[in-house]
Amino acid sequence: MARTIDDLGLESSSRYAEDQELFDQTLIQEARIIPSQTKITSTLPTYPSEFDALFELEKQGTVWARFLAPPNYYASRRRLFSEQIIPTLGPPDLQETKMGRIEAIGAEEKGKRREEGAPPNVEEELETEKQTLMHLLQNIHLMDELLIDINSRRVQYQKG
Repeated sequence: MARTIDDLGLESSSRYAEDQELFDQTLIQEARIIPSQTKITSTLPTYPSEFDALFELEKQGTVWARFLAPPNYYASRRRLFSEQIIPTLGPPDLQETKMGRIEAIGAEEKGKRREEGAPPNVEEELETEKQTLMHLLQNIHLMDELLIDINSRRVQYQKG
């Protein structure tokens, strides 16, 4: 038999009244502000200290070169919640293209080395470098997928 709210008894009502007295309403009201605070992408302190002023730390990020910064340099710098571990590698489709290109270059290099009559250890070294790069890109791809899952769970938790 299912219990309804009128079957709970007097002790449940008194317990609810006591809990409401202890309950702080400001916690609920301030909890709505938390998701907007985590969206701030700045990781720099807002109040400069005397140490920063003395050593001019704000000028460390200043580019003093006579050429322009790389494309998307300022857009992907120090993101708090990024979708990728290394954003400069591009989207996952581009990463897969790069992995295919590494495979193709490895096969071409093997053919060139055989034609030149290179010793076998050079071919083995080339193969280990190719495998290392492939494992690195596969691990980065896996970590990007995990990071996307983590960020989606974080957003899901914030929404409630």
